[in-house]
Amino acid sequence: MGSRRTFIKNGCALCGALAIGIPAMNFLQACKTGSGVMHADLYQNKIVIPAITLADKSVQVIRSKGLEYDILLVKENEKKYHALLMKCTHQSNPLIATQTGLYCNLHGSRFDLNGNVVEEPATRPLEKYTVTIENENIIIHI
Repeated sequence: MGSRRTFIKNGCALCGALAIGIPAMNFLQACKTGSGVMHADLYQNKIVIPAITLADKSVQVIRSKGLEYDILLVKENEKKYHALLMKCTHQSNPLIATQTGLYCNLHGSRFDLNGNVVEEPATRPLEKYTVTIENENIIIHI
């Protein structure tokens, strides 16, 4: 009798763990940008980053003490970049970056890597910053 009870108890525990664990793993995988967060200084409304930083990446999260929200630097090609303010246009929640876009974990808004709304409740695109390249540096103009 004890072994049947143990079997059922362990079976229920396993099912519960799988029910929670598998969706959690998918969520964590979706959050991964593979790029980490790079800290950079804001000076005279500019953030300067060495171009080599994005040599083998398509996106990079930039954090500056001078800004309330992070910036997502997106590499379009070797000579063209753009930057997005990681602030949801629905209710100003910080966004989470992935390799394919950004999303708001508060109400589910999603944006593509160009800042366009992919899924509401947000209806306005993300704020976009001009990016230039000078002397092997990427300059984000805030």
